[in-house]
Parts: sequence; structure tokens; C-alpha cells
Amino acid sequence: MQRSAVRDSRGRPVVVQHSAGAPGANGPLTAVQRVLASPLADRYEFVRLHQSAGNGSLNVPLLREWVRLLRRLRPDLVHVRGLQNEGFHGVLAARLAGCPRILVTVHGTVRDLRQPGRAWRRRLLVHAAEPATLRLASHVGTVCEYAAGRDFLRDLGEKFVGVIPNGVPLPAHPRAARGRVRAELGLRPDDVAMIAVSRLTWEKGYGVLADALRRLPPPAARSQPSTGRRVLLVAGDGLDRDGISAALADAGEVEVRLLGNRLDVPDLLAAADVFVFPTLHENLSNALLEAMAHGLPVVASAVGGNVEVLRSGGGRLVPAGDPDSLAAALTPLLDDPAERHHVGELGRKVVAEGYSLDVMLGSLGRVYQQIIGE
Repeated sequence: MQRSAVRDSRGRPVVVQHSAGAPGANGPLTAVQRVLASPLADRYEFVRLHQSAGNGSLNVPLLREWVRLLRRLRPDLVHVRGLQNEGFHGVLAARLAGCPRILVTVHGTVRDLRQPGRAWRRRLLVHAAEPATLRLASHVGTVCEYAAGRDFLRDLGEKFVGVIPNGVPLPAHPRAARGRVRAELGLRPDDVAMIAVSRLTWEKGYGVLADALRRLPPPAARSQPSTGRRVLLVAGDGLDRDGISAALADAGEVEVRLLGNRLDVPDLLAAADVFVFPTLHENLSNALLEAMAHGLPVVASAVGGNVEVLRSGGGRLVPAGDPDSLAAALTPLLDDPAERHHVGELGRKVVAEGYSLDVMLGSLGRVYQQIIGE
């Protein structure tokens, strides 16, 4: 745990910000970093409670360490992000330390995952850790309307504080780095670059994407053929990297580049032309919102929060797991620069109005004020 200072003379409420994972590897951690650097830090004394790696089982030494620190700190609120094993540790530590106010925000659930060979762990998390995390929380919020309506969250009663949507910065000049980054990536001016940003797991639909790329029509079949190459940039890493790399190795006429985890994703978005997001399930993706904030047109699967984000424009939704529909939705965007610009500008407007960093901070500030005021 890292704390900024002992409570200062202004008497700001102390709010613990719990997070887990490596920088650039997950949305909740990115959200924490943005909150810490926001104007909310003038109203609250934020304290980090972070673990760099996930927990495979109950980590008693970690619990003891966190309990001692929380008892010493006596925060006004502990904000835990996530329901999985890491979130369970954060909530349990806060309860054992006697913290009266614990907000859990739901960013995903293990019940959506299909992990071959790890079914026992999934059952343990779904039927034990996740329900316990919700029971131990004093307040619960979600990042999208879709999550708020799920069966396992319907009986929260007064615990539920509403939807606190993810929010991303809206760059004033989203294409400023385009020329430099494309040159660094070896992209020619007439190349059309798709980009995918996510963990490298099959859950994110990379098998579907590989099939869709092979189904894209050849140059002779295009109504408006372009002279450049089609390139897919993939930013991210994960347990299924080797298998996904093999699946994408045969992508028809598309050149695929796996870039690994990147801390310069905004620059990569500036260099790209289309954002592709074939995930099989999702709550509310920061990567999707960031792509739209940069004016990229989106082709995404019609699951979870993707539907509510794109219902006002900014991209095309396709059935999850359907490579033919994915290829059909990508083709006009790859071939028509004017269409890319039109759809991308609509998406930028959607983010500005409903999913900007200011919108997220406003929602979060109101929830903090409500909980601490109680």
C-alpha cells in the first residue's frame, strides 16, 4: 500500500483505491491511475492498495499485511475494483480491519470465462469468492447498464449505488502522432491499419477474427480498391498468445503484427484506421472507448456494454462468434476513407457526451459523496 500523506489539515476523507495487475494490462488499473491524477485528489486523500500479481488461492500473508495497514489508516471508504480473487482479498481485508464502508465496482465476472482445465477454479470463484465479495461489500456499483441487469446482481437492494461508467480522456488532437508512429511501424501512407487492443485470450474472439480476416474479399472484388496493404496491429499479451499467434499466422492478405503489452496505446490508435473488437463477452471496455475517443470507427461484437456504447453511432455491431458478419462489416470501412471518417467522428461524439473522463469522475464523485455522507 502507498499512501500520499497522513490526513492533512483540510480533513479530506481518506479513500483507499484498490487495484491489481500490471500497467497497461487491464482497464480497472488504468481507471485507478486516472482517478489518482484527477481533480478528485483535491477533495479526497487517496491511498493505493495494489497487488502486481493475481492470487491463485487465499493469500493469508497478504491479508494480514493489508489488515494491519487498513487498521492503522482507518479510511472513510475502501473502493475495490473487481469480483475475482483479487477483489475478494481486498474486500475481506477491509472487513477484517473493521472498515465500515466498502464499495465494490463490478468490471467483469468469472462466470463468463471458459478456461479449459481450470473448471474447478472457475466454480470456486463463481459460487464462493464472487458471492462473498458482494455480501461483504456495503455498496456495489457497475460500469455499465448491461452488468446492472444481470441475474446475480439483481438482489442487491439498497447496496446498489448505480452505474459508474468507465471514462477516457478525449484527446484534442487525436491524430497528432499519426505520421511519426506509422513511420516507426513501417506503415506506408496508403496502408489501412486495423488495431485490436486486449488481453491475448480466446475469450476476446481472436479465433473469430482470424477466420474473418481470411474471409475478406480479395482486391479484385473490391468496389473501391486501395493500393496499400491491410495490416492488423495487436496490442496486448496473455496466456493464449502462442495459440493466437498461430491462428493469425494465416490471415489471408492481411499482415499481422503482435506488439505485446504497450504503454503507448494512444499513439498506436492515432496510427490506426479501424478498431476491431470481436470479444465473446464484455462489460464496458476502456480500449473500445479510447479507440472511439481517437476517432476510429469500430467493428465490435454485440455483447454486453458494447451494445449500449454503439447504439448512438460510432461503429457496427456483429453477432459474437460470426466471422462472416465480422468480415462483411469490416470490408466497407477498410475500403472507404470517407466512411471511416464519418463513423469515427460519430464515435468521438458518443464518448464526449457519455463516456469521457469528466463524466466518469463526476459519477464517481457523487457516489463517494453519497456513501461517505451516510
